[in-house]
Amino acid sequence: RTLGKPVALARRYYEEGADEVTFLNITGFRECPLTDLPMLKVLAEASRTCFVPLCVGGGIKDLVDAQGTRSSALQVADAYFRAGADKVSLGSDAAEAARAYLERGGTCDGSTSIEAISAKYGAQACVVSID
Repeated sequence: RTLGKPVALARRYYEEGADEVTFLNITGFRECPLTDLPMLKVLAEASRTCFVPLCVGGGIKDLVDAQGTRSSALQVADAYFRAGADKVSLGSDAAEAARAYLERGGTCDGSTSIEAISAKYGAQACVVSID
C-alpha cells in the first residue's frame, strides 16, 4: 500500500535541491518485492521527473515467495534497477553479509548479496542502511 504521493514528493524534493531521493519499502520484508507493483511503479514514475539518483530499500534479500518461487537478492535488485533505481539499500541482508565476511576471516568470495550486486552494478550502486 502506498501512502501519500511519493512521486510528487520526490519531484518536489528534487526541485528544491535534493541531490538524491531514497524510497524505503518498509513492507518489503513481508512480501515479495518482485511482485510489489506499487513500488516498482513509483520508481518508474519518479525516474521520469527526478533527475537525481534514486535509491530504494526494503526486501532486497534472497527469498521464497508464497508460491515457492526462489529469487536471489540480485534478482530483486535487478527489478528495482530496471524500474529506475540508481542504487539499492540493504539492511538485514547487510548484517548477514558482515557475519559471513567475518566467518571467512575477512575475505570476500562473491557469495553475499552485497558482493553480487556490486559485481554487476558497481560498488556505488549498493549501499547499506543501519537502523
